[in-house]
Amino acid sequence: MYVFEIITPGTWLESEDRDWSWKIGNLLQSLKSQYFEANLALNLFTEARSARPSFADRDNWNEVAQRRSEIRQEIDQEYGGLSGRAQCDDIHFETEVRFKREKWANGFQPREFEHNLPFLYARAFLYAIDSFDKFFGVLSREEGIPEIVAELHAQIGEAFPDLRGVRNTAQHLEDRSRGLGAGRNPQPLDLKPVENNMVSAPNGGVLILNSLNGSKYGSTMADGHYGEVDVSPESMERLQKILEQLLDAFDWHGPKQHGPSA
Repeated sequence: MYVFEIITPGTWLESEDRDWSWKIGNLLQSLKSQYFEANLALNLFTEARSARPSFADRDNWNEVAQRRSEIRQEIDQEYGGLSGRAQCDDIHFETEVRFKREKWANGFQPREFEHNLPFLYARAFLYAIDSFDKFFGVLSREEGIPEIVAELHAQIGEAFPDLRGVRNTAQHLEDRSRGLGAGRNPQPLDLKPVENNMVSAPNGGVLILNSLNGSKYGSTMADGHYGEVDVSPESMERLQKILEQLLDAFDWHGPKQHGPSA
Protein backbone atom coordinates (compact mmCIF):
# COMPACT_ATOMS: atom_id res chain seq x y z
CA MET A 1 0.00 0.00 0.00
CA TYR A 2 1.23 3.45 -0.90
CA VAL A 3 0.73 6.25 1.62
CA PHE A 4 1.86 9.71 0.53
CA GLU A 5 2.19 11.76 3.68
CA ILE A 6 1.61 15.48 4.00
CA ILE A 7 2.71 17.83 6.79
CA THR A 8 0.69 21.01 7.28
CA PRO A 9 2.94 23.61 8.98
CA GLY A 10 0.22 24.69 11.42
CA THR A 11 -3.39 24.34 12.47
CA TRP A 12 -4.88 27.66 11.34
CA LEU A 13 -3.92 30.24 8.76
CA GLU A 14 -2.34 33.40 10.18
CA SER A 15 -4.56 36.33 9.21
CA GLU A 16 -6.49 39.17 10.84
CA ASP A 17 -9.29 38.56 8.33
CA ARG A 18 -11.20 35.61 9.79
CA ASP A 19 -13.45 35.29 6.74
CA TRP A 20 -10.42 35.07 4.45
CA SER A 21 -8.75 32.57 6.74
CA TRP A 22 -11.88 30.41 6.84
CA LYS A 23 -12.39 30.51 3.04
CA ILE A 24 -8.77 29.78 2.14
CA GLY A 25 -8.53 27.12 4.85
CA ASN A 26 -11.51 25.33 3.35
CA LEU A 27 -9.96 25.42 -0.12
CA LEU A 28 -6.72 23.98 1.23
CA GLN A 29 -8.66 21.26 3.02
CA SER A 30 -10.49 20.42 -0.22
CA LEU A 31 -7.15 20.15 -2.00
CA LYS A 32 -5.87 17.73 0.62
CA SER A 33 -9.09 15.72 0.36
CA GLN A 34 -8.65 15.29 -3.41
CA TYR A 35 -4.99 14.44 -2.87
CA PHE A 36 -5.83 11.60 -0.50
CA GLU A 37 -8.61 10.46 -2.82
CA ALA A 38 -6.04 10.16 -5.62
CA ASN A 39 -3.78 8.19 -3.24
CA LEU A 40 -6.64 5.80 -2.45
CA ALA A 41 -7.52 5.39 -6.13
CA LEU A 42 -3.88 4.54 -6.88
CA ASN A 43 -3.89 1.81 -4.22
CA LEU A 44 -7.16 0.33 -5.48
CA PHE A 45 -5.91 0.47 -9.07
CA THR A 46 -2.65 -1.27 -8.16
CA GLU A 47 -4.50 -3.96 -6.23
CA ALA A 48 -7.00 -4.54 -9.05
CA ARG A 49 -4.24 -4.86 -11.66
CA SER A 50 -2.33 -7.41 -9.60
CA ALA A 51 -5.36 -9.55 -8.69
CA ARG A 52 -5.57 -12.96 -10.32
CA PRO A 53 -8.83 -13.31 -12.28
CA SER A 54 -11.16 -15.85 -10.71
CA PHE A 55 -11.58 -17.64 -14.05
CA ALA A 56 -7.80 -18.12 -14.44
CA ASP A 57 -7.64 -20.97 -11.92
CA ARG A 58 -7.46 -24.21 -13.92
CA ASP A 59 -8.38 -26.30 -10.87
CA ASN A 60 -11.62 -24.36 -10.71
CA TRP A 61 -12.58 -25.31 -14.27
CA ASN A 62 -13.37 -28.90 -13.30
CA GLU A 63 -15.54 -27.73 -10.41
CA VAL A 64 -17.38 -25.32 -12.72
CA ALA A 65 -18.03 -28.03 -15.30
CA GLN A 66 -19.24 -30.43 -12.60
CA ARG A 67 -21.63 -27.89 -11.10
CA ARG A 68 -23.03 -26.95 -14.51
CA SER A 69 -23.65 -30.61 -15.21
CA GLU A 70 -25.49 -31.04 -11.91
CA ILE A 71 -27.71 -28.03 -12.58
CA ARG A 72 -28.44 -29.27 -16.10
CA GLN A 73 -29.50 -32.65 -14.75
CA GLU A 74 -31.88 -30.96 -12.31
CA ILE A 75 -33.44 -28.93 -15.14
CA ASP A 76 -33.64 -32.02 -17.38
CA GLN A 77 -35.77 -33.66 -14.72
CA GLU A 78 -37.99 -30.58 -14.50
CA TYR A 79 -38.55 -30.80 -18.27
CA GLY A 80 -39.51 -34.46 -17.91
CA GLY A 81 -36.54 -35.72 -19.88
CA LEU A 82 -37.64 -34.09 -23.15
CA SER A 83 -34.78 -33.68 -25.59
CA GLY A 84 -36.11 -31.77 -28.59
CA ARG A 85 -34.04 -28.94 -30.13
CA ALA A 86 -36.15 -26.19 -28.58
CA GLN A 87 -36.06 -27.89 -25.18
CA CYS A 88 -32.28 -28.34 -25.39
CA ASP A 89 -31.81 -24.63 -26.08
CA ASP A 90 -34.11 -23.72 -23.19
CA ILE A 91 -32.35 -26.14 -20.85
CA HIS A 92 -28.94 -24.76 -21.80
CA PHE A 93 -30.13 -21.19 -21.26
CA GLU A 94 -31.72 -21.97 -17.90
CA THR A 95 -28.60 -23.87 -16.81
CA GLU A 96 -26.43 -20.81 -17.48
CA VAL A 97 -28.82 -18.46 -15.70
CA ARG A 98 -29.06 -20.60 -12.58
CA PHE A 99 -25.34 -21.33 -12.53
CA LYS A 100 -24.42 -17.65 -12.74
CA ARG A 101 -26.95 -16.57 -10.12
CA GLU A 102 -25.61 -19.21 -7.76
CA LYS A 103 -22.04 -17.98 -8.28
CA TRP A 104 -23.03 -14.36 -7.69
CA ALA A 105 -24.92 -15.32 -4.51
CA ASN A 106 -21.71 -16.96 -3.26
CA GLY A 107 -19.70 -13.78 -3.77
CA PHE A 108 -18.17 -14.36 -7.21
CA GLN A 109 -17.96 -11.32 -9.47
CA PRO A 110 -18.88 -11.39 -13.16
CA ARG A 111 -15.88 -11.25 -15.46
CA GLU A 112 -17.06 -7.88 -16.73
CA PHE A 113 -16.76 -6.53 -13.18
CA GLU A 114 -13.26 -7.92 -12.69
CA HIS A 115 -12.12 -6.61 -16.07
CA ASN A 116 -13.48 -3.13 -15.45
CA LEU A 117 -12.11 -2.64 -11.93
CA PRO A 118 -8.71 -1.22 -13.02
CA PHE A 119 -10.43 1.12 -15.48
CA LEU A 120 -12.85 2.27 -12.79
CA TYR A 121 -10.04 3.08 -10.36
CA ALA A 122 -7.92 4.68 -13.10
CA ARG A 123 -10.78 7.08 -13.86
CA ALA A 124 -11.20 7.77 -10.13
CA PHE A 125 -7.51 8.72 -10.04
CA LEU A 126 -7.96 10.90 -13.11
CA TYR A 127 -11.00 12.68 -11.65
CA ALA A 128 -9.28 13.24 -8.27
CA ILE A 129 -6.29 14.92 -9.94
CA ASP A 130 -8.61 16.95 -12.13
CA SER A 131 -10.54 18.17 -9.06
CA PHE A 132 -7.22 18.89 -7.33
CA ASP A 133 -6.25 21.03 -10.33
CA LYS A 134 -9.60 22.85 -10.31
CA PHE A 135 -9.43 23.67 -6.60
CA PHE A 136 -5.86 24.86 -7.13
CA GLY A 137 -7.02 27.14 -9.92
CA VAL A 138 -9.74 28.68 -7.75
CA LEU A 139 -7.26 29.18 -4.92
CA SER A 140 -4.71 30.86 -7.19
CA ARG A 141 -7.27 33.54 -8.14
CA GLU A 142 -8.20 34.49 -4.58
CA GLU A 143 -7.04 37.81 -3.11
CA GLY A 144 -4.18 37.77 -0.62
CA ILE A 145 -2.70 34.55 -1.97
CA PRO A 146 1.13 34.20 -2.18
CA GLU A 147 2.41 34.75 -5.71
CA ILE A 148 3.99 31.30 -5.84
CA VAL A 149 0.54 29.68 -5.83
CA ALA A 150 -0.05 30.56 -9.50
CA GLU A 151 3.36 29.14 -10.36
CA LEU A 152 2.57 25.91 -8.50
CA HIS A 153 -0.74 25.65 -10.31
CA ALA A 154 1.11 25.86 -13.61
CA GLN A 155 3.31 22.97 -12.46
CA ILE A 156 0.27 20.69 -12.37
CA GLY A 157 -0.26 21.36 -16.08
CA GLU A 158 3.40 20.63 -16.74
CA ALA A 159 3.30 17.40 -14.72
CA PHE A 160 0.05 16.23 -16.34
CA PRO A 161 -0.11 17.86 -19.78
CA ASP A 162 -2.96 15.61 -21.00
CA LEU A 163 -5.02 15.80 -17.82
CA ARG A 164 -7.83 18.03 -19.04
CA GLY A 165 -8.04 16.48 -22.50
CA VAL A 166 -8.24 12.92 -21.18
CA ARG A 167 -10.74 13.90 -18.49
CA ASN A 168 -12.94 15.65 -21.06
CA THR A 169 -13.00 12.52 -23.20
CA ALA A 170 -13.79 10.34 -20.18
CA GLN A 171 -16.80 12.57 -19.47
CA HIS A 172 -17.93 12.78 -23.11
CA LEU A 173 -17.45 9.29 -24.47
CA GLU A 174 -20.80 9.62 -26.22
CA ASP A 175 -19.16 12.19 -28.53
CA ARG A 176 -15.68 10.68 -28.90
CA SER A 177 -17.11 7.22 -29.66
CA ARG A 178 -18.84 8.82 -32.66
CA GLY A 179 -15.60 10.45 -33.76
CA LEU A 180 -16.60 13.91 -32.61
CA GLY A 181 -14.65 16.61 -30.80
CA ALA A 182 -15.80 19.00 -28.06
CA GLY A 183 -18.25 21.88 -27.83
CA ARG A 184 -21.95 22.46 -28.39
CA ASN A 185 -21.56 21.68 -32.08
CA PRO A 186 -18.74 19.09 -32.09
CA GLN A 187 -16.90 18.56 -35.33
CA PRO A 188 -15.42 15.29 -36.67
CA LEU A 189 -12.07 14.39 -35.13
CA ASP A 190 -8.87 14.66 -37.12
CA LEU A 191 -7.19 11.59 -35.66
CA LYS A 192 -3.46 12.19 -35.22
CA PRO A 193 -0.61 9.63 -35.38
CA VAL A 194 -0.17 7.32 -32.39
CA GLU A 195 2.93 5.33 -31.46
CA ASN A 196 3.14 3.41 -28.17
CA ASN A 197 3.40 -0.12 -26.80
CA MET A 198 -0.24 -0.74 -27.63
CA VAL A 199 -0.90 0.98 -30.97
CA SER A 200 1.22 1.79 -34.00
CA ALA A 201 -0.63 4.21 -36.29
CA PRO A 202 1.98 6.55 -37.82
CA ASN A 203 -0.59 7.89 -40.27
CA GLY A 204 -3.31 8.45 -37.69
CA GLY A 205 -6.89 7.34 -38.17
CA VAL A 206 -7.13 5.29 -34.96
CA LEU A 207 -9.66 6.18 -32.26
CA ILE A 208 -8.67 4.98 -28.76
CA LEU A 209 -11.04 5.22 -25.82
CA ASN A 210 -10.91 4.14 -22.17
CA SER A 211 -7.54 2.46 -22.62
CA LEU A 212 -4.88 1.15 -20.25
CA ASN A 213 -1.32 1.04 -21.54
CA GLY A 214 0.42 -0.44 -18.52
CA SER A 215 -0.31 2.02 -15.73
CA LYS A 216 -1.25 4.81 -18.14
CA TYR A 217 -4.92 5.57 -18.65
CA GLY A 218 -5.54 7.18 -22.02
CA SER A 219 -7.97 8.19 -24.73
CA THR A 220 -8.12 10.16 -27.91
CA MET A 221 -8.66 13.79 -26.92
CA ALA A 222 -10.90 16.41 -28.55
CA ASP A 223 -8.01 17.73 -30.67
CA GLY A 224 -7.45 14.27 -32.19
CA HIS A 225 -4.26 13.52 -30.28
CA TYR A 226 -3.93 10.52 -27.97
CA GLY A 227 -3.34 11.54 -24.34
CA GLU A 228 -2.45 9.66 -21.16
CA VAL A 229 -2.35 10.13 -17.40
CA ASP A 230 -0.06 7.79 -15.50
CA VAL A 231 -1.77 6.10 -12.54
CA SER A 232 1.45 5.58 -10.61
CA PRO A 233 3.42 6.43 -7.46
CA GLU A 234 5.49 8.81 -9.59
CA SER A 235 2.36 10.84 -10.34
CA MET A 236 1.51 11.00 -6.65
CA GLU A 237 5.04 12.13 -5.86
CA ARG A 238 4.59 15.06 -8.24
CA LEU A 239 1.34 16.02 -6.50
CA GLN A 240 2.98 15.62 -3.11
CA LYS A 241 5.80 18.05 -3.93
CA ILE A 242 3.36 20.63 -5.30
CA LEU A 243 1.03 20.36 -2.30
CA GLU A 244 3.91 20.57 0.18
CA GLN A 245 5.19 23.77 -1.46
CA LEU A 246 1.67 25.18 -1.45
CA LEU A 247 1.14 24.58 2.27
CA ASP A 248 4.60 25.98 3.07
CA ALA A 249 3.77 29.18 1.17
CA PHE A 250 1.22 30.29 3.80
CA ASP A 251 1.70 31.66 7.31
CA TRP A 252 0.31 29.36 9.99
CA HIS A 253 -0.16 29.25 13.73
CA GLY A 254 -0.84 26.35 16.04
CA PRO A 255 0.75 22.87 16.07
CA LYS A 256 1.74 21.36 12.75
CA GLN A 257 -0.45 18.56 11.41
CA HIS A 258 0.47 15.20 9.87
CA GLY A 259 -1.74 13.38 7.41
CA PRO A 260 -3.35 11.06 6.65
CA SER A 261 -4.63 9.67 9.94
CA ALA A 262 -3.91 6.21 11.35
